[in-house]
Amino acid sequence: MTITLDKKSIRRDKLLRFCMYTGIPLSLVAVFSLWIGQYAGSPFLGKIFVISAALAVVIGLIYNVRFVILSIREVKRQQASNRQG
Repeated sequence: MTITLDKKSIRRDKLLRFCMYTGIPLSLVAVFSLWIGQYAGSPFLGKIFVISAALAVVIGLIYNVRFVILSIREVKRQQASNRQG
């Protein structure tokens, strides 16, 4: 009884795609605002970093929790189909 996860089918979820397409650019904004703010000495870019980094962490956590939930659902579905057949 081997259970395999099809990660491609799990990643087709709309919420996961939204998290991917917003979280990655947001984290890049955070990193670049940190670097540029450090070199330019701009406190405004420091505030941008804090806000964008916090949002990126929250989006990353949402992505991970949703992925785990969908993975567990898939495993339970496969276990139920193995018991029946």
